[in-house]
Amino acid sequence: MANIISEERFLSQARKVKEQFLALREKFPEDRNFKKLNRVVRSFKGLYGRDKVYAVKQLNYLETVQVSFSEERRALVVQMIELLQKLILHKKLNKDVR
Repeated sequence: MANIISEERFLSQARKVKEQFLALREKFPEDRNFKKLNRVVRSFKGLYGRDKVYAVKQLNYLETVQVSFSEERRALVVQMIELLQKLILHKKLNKDVR
């Protein structure tokens, strides 16, 4: 069984993403599009235990909205995309893991 990303590491990185998101949301309170990412950030915690379809949906959304941000906010979105790609690859290689 290939272990691309462990659950502990995923949750740790998801927590880090959430902290960075909250800091950037306070820094840019006028950006409504960035505030909409809150629903994606909240769902990160439960994605490891769910089917990969949910992670793919979040990944597709992030890839479409990525172009609307710049600098720090875009870097955070790219981090989120990379984390989801690792999770999806992990789920593809380990079919029995949900």
